[in-house]
Amino acid sequence: MSATTVTAFDAFAPVPEMSVLELAVLLCFARKPGSTIADVAEEIGHWFKASVVESDLSATVRRLVHREWVTTDGITLHATDEALQKAEFAAKGLVKLIYRDRYFFNVGKLLDVTILREDQSNA
Repeated sequence: MSATTVTAFDAFAPVPEMSVLELAVLLCFARKPGSTIADVAEEIGHWFKASVVESDLSATVRRLVHREWVTTDGITLHATDEALQKAEFAAKGLVKLIYRDRYFFNVGKLLDVTILREDQSNA
């Protein structure tokens, strides 16, 4: 390994360590490749019903670029295939976790029917 090589701490972990925000950013890039950070911030803000601006995503995007989960073509950012596989793996695990604890959580509130309807129109 050269002195300039960086290996993420979770590179060999069986479950990828990623924050909810990292997962959301990767999902945005997967749904709309070539999105700008402003587009991603707007979409995530919509999902979480919160005001999200580009600067709120700067540390997250830096981590994703550092892990080589997000790359650039010189103009826009794109999620790598590896990142999309890890995001899919994490999302499946989260869905199973929430479903398993469906009696603990109010799943109806968690899944907010309005979001589900809006996402179907984008599919």
